[in-house]
Amino acid sequence: MENEVNPIAANVVDNAQQSNTNGVPGSLPGETKAETVARMYKVTVDGEEMEVDENELRRGYAHNKAASKRMEEASMSRKEAEQVLRLFKDSPREAFKLLGRDARQFAEQIINEELSEALLSPQERELRDYKRQLEQYQSKEKQARAEYEAQQLEAEMARYTEKIQSDIISTLETAGLPKTERTIGRIAYYMQSALAAGYQNVTPADVIEHVKKDYTSDIQALLGGLNEDALEAFLGVENVRKIAKSTVKAGKNPGSVNKSVNANRGEKSEEKKILAPRDFFRNL
Repeated sequence: MENEVNPIAANVVDNAQQSNTNGVPGSLPGETKAETVARMYKVTVDGEEMEVDENELRRGYAHNKAASKRMEEASMSRKEAEQVLRLFKDSPREAFKLLGRDARQFAEQIINEELSEALLSPQERELRDYKRQLEQYQSKEKQARAEYEAQQLEAEMARYTEKIQSDIISTLETAGLPKTERTIGRIAYYMQSALAAGYQNVTPADVIEHVKKDYTSDIQALLGGLNEDALEAFLGVENVRKIAKSTVKAGKNPGSVNKSVNANRGEKSEEKKILAPRDFFRNL
């Protein structure tokens, strides 16, 4: 969907805003050291006390909750297995019924397997063992190859993600746009749309102008119909002052008209008389 935020957007925003921190881990842009320290929480891990921010505290809680759930599930599975083993010792028939197996059929299967093993000649047994070893080797080789390819893919994805994050941050540094998840989401949306359309090697710099146009259109649609009083009330007096200060600093005068717009109303510039070389030197 158009408004979906790319999964790496939040990470990119964090990285892009690191330069605005006060040097304390977990600080927010524009926050003083005292304000950052006030937000920190003291926790004890393996007997060691440390300070973490709210985000780290939440991540730690979520991780511990998931680990506790997995341990609880593993404990229940182990208890169930122990109950089945005890049932096999006390009442094998009941254990087979619990597993949905016929005890007589299982016993016949075991006897047939042992009889077939006893009837094999040494050469047949050797060939059988060789085939089993070959199948095990091929299975392990296939698994190792799949794990290697997965590791390579994961490493490649990590490199690609890091490059995309770096490209987005560097593009935002020069684009003059806010380093927010919405901005990152718009960049990701246009990049994904370009890739889906068949374009290759799309970069954030290729789509940043589209993101700028989105912001400009949204702002103009929002503020374009407001009168001066409503505009000041909406933006706030301080922001209006900033705009006025920026206009004055740039030497702009919104109420003036450039003379070049209407040449007929401008003063005629005095034509310069071209002197001959003799007259020029005579005036020295």
